[in-house]
Amino acid sequence: MDDRPESMAARALSVVLRDLDAVQRYFMPRIKGGAVLVETPHHFKIGADVLLMITLPDGQPRAPVMGKVVWVTPPDNREGRPPGIGVQFTNDRSGVLIRIQNLLLNAPAAPREVLTF
Repeated sequence: MDDRPESMAARALSVVLRDLDAVQRYFMPRIKGGAVLVETPHHFKIGADVLLMITLPDGQPRAPVMGKVVWVTPPDNREGRPPGIGVQFTNDRSGVLIRIQNLLLNAPAAPREVLTF
């Protein structure tokens, strides 16, 4: 990862959602324009720019999506959840949101608690 201050450059993170269960667990449908929860031990500030390289279980190649941090789950949270960030899509030229929505269109209800909100 880049060690420059967050204001100088977007940080890049790889996100692999291997199956439909992972898409259901990490997609944040209540965030306008789409967002995903990304487990990471690294510290991010709200509003920080992030470049996500997202792999979905639809057989298409991984895709880049620019986003902004809109949610932070710190490592020492009371719920015992994994540390991570919620990243709202700000530039989805590769159509990741549509791909996620298509995957979820006919999916059964999530079998367990969703990690977000």
